[in-house]
Amino acid sequence: MFGLLHHTYLAAGTTNIASTKAGQAITSLITSTGGWLAGLGMPAGGLMIGYHAIMRNLSGGDASVDAHHLAAMKKVAVGTALVVGAGGIAHFMGGLF
Repeated sequence: MFGLLHHTYLAAGTTNIASTKAGQAITSLITSTGGWLAGLGMPAGGLMIGYHAIMRNLSGGDASVDAHHLAAMKKVAVGTALVVGAGGIAHFMGGLF
């Protein structure tokens, strides 16, 4: 269907994207973005969980408010894990070029 010539062409010394100036810039951008996402996601998630914990403690024992802030803390913990994971994946993918 495609023939075997494309394998010969690909193996014959095509330009590696990491060797070009644009490829190096893209690699640096992706790696830096991943580092920033992971680096800022953890403190932001910690601050949000801290806020909900303080508001839960100051609720005066109201069960519905306590349940709301507990559910919000769980959502923030899951969201923080996703953001940090996405940042780690982006950082890893930037290093593959």
